[in-house]
Amino acid sequence: MVAWAGAVALTIFLVLILAAPVGAQEKRSVRLRTLGPGDILYVLIGGGGNTLALMRDDGVVVIDTKQPGWGVPIREAIEAATDRPVTTIINTHAHADHAGGNKDFPGMVEIVAHANAASAVGATRPVTDRLTLLSGPDQIDLYYFGRGHTNGDLVVVFPQKRLAYLGDLFPSKSAPNVDAAAGGSVSALADTLRRVATEIKGVMRVVTGHPEGLADARDPAATSVDISTPRMMRWSDVEEYADFTRDFVDAVRKAKSAGKTAADAAAGLSLPDRYRDYDMRNALAAVEALYREEAR
Repeated sequence: MVAWAGAVALTIFLVLILAAPVGAQEKRSVRLRTLGPGDILYVLIGGGGNTLALMRDDGVVVIDTKQPGWGVPIREAIEAATDRPVTTIINTHAHADHAGGNKDFPGMVEIVAHANAASAVGATRPVTDRLTLLSGPDQIDLYYFGRGHTNGDLVVVFPQKRLAYLGDLFPSKSAPNVDAAAGGSVSALADTLRRVATEIKGVMRVVTGHPEGLADARDPAATSVDISTPRMMRWSDVEEYADFTRDFVDAVRKAKSAGKTAADAAAGLSLPDRYRDYDMRNALAAVEALYREEAR
């Protein structure tokens, strides 16, 4: 039967040590945290992008598998909570920090991804615009709204749980991060996020693509079992991030029209004060990417 974890909604803190080259060991840890008391949906933190696991009686659905080599810690964390096998993997996009662990899940596992990412992640079920998996309280709706971080970013929505996972369309509150080589676009990201914010309805809680968007502080004196849940973003944060990305694009275009170099534009971006706490370390790379787009 599904883990006692699903019944009592306990969070398990696991430190997993894997074999490394001779004479050394690499310590890899995955934190398994419940996303709601009494629920069977969990987030696994560490080793790359965030991972979600829906632990059902008929099998486990995993969303994103972190960096290469981190599939085993994910599997071991899941196996500590349930004896059900992983039956489905959903990849929000093809980057290695979200799909690198796919190969560590042997057997008859269905891999779902957007058609533009399908070959890169070994998908057996490609998605074009929309796909619904399961039903009832565990229903999963997958959406594709267009280019953004890459050209194959899926938005994962649990409508009955009123929760969404946006992968790296919304990694955290930070400067836009796009991979032009994988079809990403700063200007398209602004349009895509606006569609996400306006067309998806009923969501209240949001899991970001990376741990920086989750408040996951844990009392170091706590026991290995922890019933707390990480503080997630709210849908209003997605709406704000869509506004931020549009304001970022507009500010860069204004600077470019004024004859500024990309470096000068990044250093002197004029953005509303409500974005003052955003992580802007990637701003220069985003500005340079947009300059290249605008030059075409």
